[in-house]
Amino acid sequence: MTDLFWFIVFFAVLGSFMGVGQLFIKVGLNAEWSRKTVHIGVGCFSLGFPFMFENRLTVFYLVITAISVFSLLRFNEKLSKGNALLGVERKSFGEFYFLAAILAVFMLHQEPYEYLIPMAILTFADSIAALVGVKYGRFRISHFEEGAKSGEGSMMLFIVAFFCTLIPLQLMSEVGRVEVLVIAFLIGILAAVIEMVFVDGSDNLLLPVLTLTFLRYYVNQSLTSIATNIGIMLVLMIPCLIIYKLTPVTKLSIVYSLLMAYIILLEGGVIWLIPAAMLFIMFGILPLMPKEERQIPLTYKVVECNAIIGICCLIFARLLPAYADILYLAFSLAFACHLIINTYNRLISYQQCSAVFASVCSILKAIVFISIPTFLFSELGNMAFIIYLLFLLLSINFAFYLTKKFNYPHITAEKLMGHQFFVGTLVLIFTLVLAQFIA
Repeated sequence: MTDLFWFIVFFAVLGSFMGVGQLFIKVGLNAEWSRKTVHIGVGCFSLGFPFMFENRLTVFYLVITAISVFSLLRFNEKLSKGNALLGVERKSFGEFYFLAAILAVFMLHQEPYEYLIPMAILTFADSIAALVGVKYGRFRISHFEEGAKSGEGSMMLFIVAFFCTLIPLQLMSEVGRVEVLVIAFLIGILAAVIEMVFVDGSDNLLLPVLTLTFLRYYVNQSLTSIATNIGIMLVLMIPCLIIYKLTPVTKLSIVYSLLMAYIILLEGGVIWLIPAAMLFIMFGILPLMPKEERQIPLTYKVVECNAIIGICCLIFARLLPAYADILYLAFSLAFACHLIINTYNRLISYQQCSAVFASVCSILKAIVFISIPTFLFSELGNMAFIIYLLFLLLSINFAFYLTKKFNYPHITAEKLMGHQFFVGTLVLIFTLVLAQFIA
């Protein structure tokens, strides 16, 4: 009965805040203020979920119902006009991601603070950062193709996220005071980075989910372990700065790369980080980029294209630890294939090399800098290495096709999807073949 009561109250609260948002639009306030009114109001109410609902399935039904309501508001032409959630100019499905975040974090949390901290950061830090960025943002972090991200907004998000972590963790956990300060500082930085690199409202889901992941990792680690990981990341910043000077990689791409590297380091360790780091470091050198190539901005979408298949392999390795060795090779293969395709494109488009010379150089580059280091740490035998190399050689055919079909100087979404599709397909088949062979 209690669950039903709070179920009804939730929708009453939602309707009330949407009404206030509508009023803000009518009096001429910025549409972002209207949207964030609903965001903060619903977020504040949802912070009480661990203390309101006894059955987790009730929250599942609540979220599904709310998503249905929002879908009706978004896709019904009459209802969508002047809606508080749809008034912003940028394309966003943030309300759906927000509800998905409530459901995901509520279902996954084990301690109250594991729910309160991610949702408080999403409710307060993300909202305040967005409003500060819109009103006062002057220092632009992102390239114009990457959306609007300001340094002022990110700094405000860090400050609010720091306190959203510090207070619940100090009051509701047995973590030591020094550890709490360190964890709050790191969560603040990571929250600012996550909000910075994810757009179209997806940060509403990824910010709390990744915050929960990092939080759960940190509270179970010693200060020495945390400091070691931070030291590795500081070392990685040196090649990042060099790459930033030598290539047209954007500031946001550097931030995105460091975030991906940190996730890989925490989930896989140093040996998993090596293939990804080698792709990032070697992409724009051997040969160095000529002046005309450096005119093409390498946005975070390019980094995402090259990293997403490998990240999927890492996730499956954590979910299926019995296949971790196979998935490590699949992870490495994904980055090696991207290095071959990218290097071949560069040699053909800007160095005027022959197809044969470009093919040989691309394959040797991937073998030397990714494949060999991978097998130094792999526990699988020589036959696995032979299968790996055969699939690596197959990737050159994709390089032929992609170079002919797409104009390299113009990095389009279609071209990035082509890269992901071909590399993903190759890695999937490799994984299945190797799993069958090992079995």
